[in-house]
Amino acid sequence: MDSTNSRIAQVYGYAVCLITVIVMLISIRGVVDSLIDLSDPIRAESGGYGRLGGPLGNFELYKLEVRRQPRGPTRVGPASSGPDIDTMSDAELKRLFDAEREQAIANVHFRATRSLIGNLLLIVLASVLFVVHWRWLRARDVASSAAV
Repeated sequence: MDSTNSRIAQVYGYAVCLITVIVMLISIRGVVDSLIDLSDPIRAESGGYGRLGGPLGNFELYKLEVRRQPRGPTRVGPASSGPDIDTMSDAELKRLFDAEREQAIANVHFRATRSLIGNLLLIVLASVLFVVHWRWLRARDVASSAAV
């Protein structure tokens, strides 16, 4: 009965170590993804396109793409107010572009930071669990070899 309990404890310890290594590997990928998103938030946000369909990397391309799109009753802002995009001046469109770009950057920054912190905490927790269980397994092996 003692050898069965010893085997169960050993399987448990190695299973926890294996699971923590897998969790660390997955979390490391999340950390890398978050760091890449933080390094280039415009491309991380919807492939670099804004709500109106224009690319957020360059104002001239944004203006060209937004004005090229067919528009029906779609308006900027609430449905009952605001000028049509086709009749907006370049200055008004530039303000819209800047606001949309800043919002996209802020959204990516928030999500990437939240993901980065969560994944780093998972790595720390998994590391602690791994070290505790690994030391426990080594101590059991030393105790069982000394008892023989």
